[in-house]
Amino acid sequence: MTAQGEHQHLDRIQDRFTRTADAFSTFVLQRRAADAERLADMAEPGVNDRVLDAACGPGTYALRFAPRVKSVVGLDYTPAMLAKARAQAATDGITNAAFSRGDLSNIPFPKGSFDIVTCGFAIHHLSQPAAAMKEFARVLRSGSGRLALMDIVVAEPGRQDVNNRIEIVRDPSHVSTHTQPELLRLMKSAGLRLRTAERVEAPRSFNHWMHVAGSEPGDATYIETRRLMEATFDDDSAGFHPQKPATPGADFLYTQTILYLIAVKP
Repeated sequence: MTAQGEHQHLDRIQDRFTRTADAFSTFVLQRRAADAERLADMAEPGVNDRVLDAACGPGTYALRFAPRVKSVVGLDYTPAMLAKARAQAATDGITNAAFSRGDLSNIPFPKGSFDIVTCGFAIHHLSQPAAAMKEFARVLRSGSGRLALMDIVVAEPGRQDVNNRIEIVRDPSHVSTHTQPELLRLMKSAGLRLRTAERVEAPRSFNHWMHVAGSEPGDATYIETRRLMEATFDDDSAGFHPQKPATPGADFLYTQTILYLIAVKP
């Protein structure tokens, strides 16, 4: 992607997460808290560790790591998300977390600055995931630095092209949902060694998924996303495992397949 194209994509990310700041923050701070605690447990943070939360959003992961470590820096491109994170840190009485604006393909910290880098549900938004992964590795301390990452993945028998078409219609800041092997290759190419990989299937309401992205029943984005999802009811070609509603047009459940990864910088 050209520099201009990358800048345009960052603008799409900022637009999406500014428009949906309230709904998105409410969802992730409540519903992703357990995910963040689990990822923190897997990363085994120490009291003297320095943590970078890459694409921190409203602080979902940063604020779960903060009580366990020396310091946390949350990095995000969207000012509205950083404002939410600072407000939540103040509400929670967290004093060892700071939040800064930045791009994951050019992290503004020196080599070896952190013991842990955490990144939750962000890789699928990145136009340059390999560059971000290399940056995660660069800012980790050699020897015991850990990357704690989680993201959605395409589940079997789903096809990436079908999955991504649905995701991009719902949210233009989406780039690509990876498969588990692809994420593992990205980590390996960045010089990181896999320690743990765990997959979890999480049911979600389709209507709430749309609400978090700023779309409600009846609007054009909702209608088209639902049409595409309904086309996969029989063959599950997107890997969402959608459940047909008992009543046509009613809300329904689908499944997000989530991959937890812990990798070490040798």
